[in-house]
Amino acid sequence: MSKVLIRVAAVVGAAGSLVAVFGLPWAWYGDRAVRLTEFPGWAWYVGAAVLLNLVTAGTIIERGRRGWLLLVAGGLGVVTIVAAVVVMAHYADVFLGPVVPAVRPSVGPGGPVAVLAALASMTAAGLRYPRFSRSS
Repeated sequence: MSKVLIRVAAVVGAAGSLVAVFGLPWAWYGDRAVRLTEFPGWAWYVGAAVLLNLVTAGTIIERGRRGWLLLVAGGLGVVTIVAAVVVMAHYADVFLGPVVPAVRPSVGPGGPVAVLAALASMTAAGLRYPRFSRSS
């Protein structure tokens, strides 16, 4: 596969993770945007996303073929996606307590972008190790 395509997928994954963490709301309460750090368990997603992007970069930089890096990237990708979905699924728990709000909460774009970013990083790692080698 083209090295340019692999690097583009890795950059899209890393940039998407950064945008999801720092730029996009993960929930909306009326006009109020709720950022990732207001969710319980947000550090699990951030930790998994950082590790996934580091391992993805390692698979791209590595000159030899190390299949264990692909397995680690795949495992971290699954963990990152699960962490993002778990955090995103608790969008209604951020402010709810004994008081029922007058405004209905809704999911923001941060969670879906986080999942797509993890898929892009996993794709970059997977493209680095083609299934079939070229025959000369």
